[in-house]
Parts: sequence; C-alpha cells; structure tokens
Amino acid sequence: MEYFFGFAGVPRELREKVEARNSEFSRGAEFCIDKMPSYVPYGPQGIDFFMNVFQRKIDAGGKVAQTAFAIIYLVRDPESSSAFASAFFPHTMMVPVEWQWDGTRLNSVGKAVNELTEKLKQATAIAREALSVVRDEVVSRAQSTPILLPVQNFNSKAFVPALQKLHLELAAGIVPSNAVFEHRKRMLDAHPMQRIAGRSRNCFVDDRQVEFHPPGNDRHGFSRAGGSHNLACILSGRRRLGAPYDQLFHYDCTKGTRNLKGQFPGCHSTAQAYEGNPHLNIAPNDHVRV
Repeated sequence: MEYFFGFAGVPRELREKVEARNSEFSRGAEFCIDKMPSYVPYGPQGIDFFMNVFQRKIDAGGKVAQTAFAIIYLVRDPESSSAFASAFFPHTMMVPVEWQWDGTRLNSVGKAVNELTEKLKQATAIAREALSVVRDEVVSRAQSTPILLPVQNFNSKAFVPALQKLHLELAAGIVPSNAVFEHRKRMLDAHPMQRIAGRSRNCFVDDRQVEFHPPGNDRHGFSRAGGSHNLACILSGRRRLGAPYDQLFHYDCTKGTRNLKGQFPGCHSTAQAYEGNPHLNIAPNDHVRV
C-alpha cells in the first residue's frame, strides 16, 4: 500500500525549513503542505486546498487505487479544527497534532522546526500503523466488517458515533488492532449479524429492518467519476478512514421477501424514493442503484 500525506496548519514562517526535512516524517511517501496563513482558523479554503490536491492525485492515476490518504493537522482553535477534520469524514484519516509556537523570538525558529518535525514524525507513524490495520480490515474482512457500512443509508443510532469514535481512537494512537476489535464488538452488540433464510452469508440489519447483504464475488458498486458525482462521492467510494478498499464493493439491500421500497439518500443527493428488483445496490459511499 502507498501513502499520501497532507500537512495542514504548519506556520508559514517554518514551512520551508520543515518541508526540507520531509524525509524524517514522510519517509518517502508523497506529501503536500498547505499554504494557509499562520494563526488563523481553518476555513473553506483550507478544505478546498486538500480536496483539489486529492483531485489531482486521482486524475494522475498510477497506483492511486492502492494509496491511503491521511491529513496531519495542527490544532488551532477547537471549533474550526473540528469542522476542518469533519469535512473529510469518513474518507480520509485525520490525525491532530497539539503544538503551539508564538513566533515572537527569531532565535526560536531552529528549536521550533526541530519540535514540529518530531511531532509530524510521530503523527505520520500513527497514521501509517492505523491505515495498515484498517486496510486489512476493509479488504480481508470486507464481507463481515461493520466499518464499510454506508453512513447515511444504514439507519442506526449506533453506527456513525461508533465509526467516529474509532477514527478518534486511531488518530490518538490507540493500538489499531484493539481499536478495530472494540469497534466491531460495539457494532455487533448493537446490530448482531443475522443469517436470513435462503441466504448463504450473514448480514447486518439496520433499525428499519433493512438487510445489508455483502456481495461475495459479485461486485459492481463503484460510483464512477463524472456525471453528477462530486469528489467527495469518489473519495468515499474508494476509501474508508483513509484506507483504500475495493471500489466495486456494495451491499445487496433487501427487506423480507418483497421488493425493497423506501426513501434512500444518494452519495450526493437528498433522499428519494427507490424500489428494488427485488433488492437495491448500496455502496459504502451511499451510492444507490436499482
């Protein structure tokens, strides 16, 4: 697996010196550093910067389908930092770094660069370890992991908070295998997998009693670029918490023995009426197809 790291919030006064030492924290991975002004809250332009970088990365092709995405961001004010991180959920691993420098003493630049380089080194190490474990979960155990469930269409009071909790635990450096195990346990307590009559595999069942059946080898859930799909659709259709998964993975969604009918949001649209034949295909990014 390849890695692509974004670094956000690095003080402009330190940016060039920190970037010159990238081998210490990027360790040969591709990376970018934003150019936002120092000491201002995160805003839409910071989000747009990284989304545009991701777009160019995807457009370039190559090994992008096997590349994990993570952003290491310096925490500024709590409100804008939280909004910035939330803008990339659930497709990008976001790792916060608590570090401050007032920039008032010129003789402190060298010390600040050393401190910040070490912080970025620690954060990227956390991201690499977490992404490796999540990648194994969403590829090797795609048929049974709750991590890939669609965040809008899997109707559950437990799922999104559990996924957010997992994200925070991974970013905090909790042993990734333990964090993933506890996430699976929390979700299975709330939504035990069930074997529906006539089916050969277990499935998740949401609070509306919609059954989310994994597809086995019959995969065709990819939300293709172009048309009305936006970049967030494409990112969420290929990565979960930064780790790449099979873009053809989807769920065959049913409810009992009749055609599945109901209101279902799309990956970039509000809820609308669908009727399956008899099931609906719903991808992890909430792309819905009949």
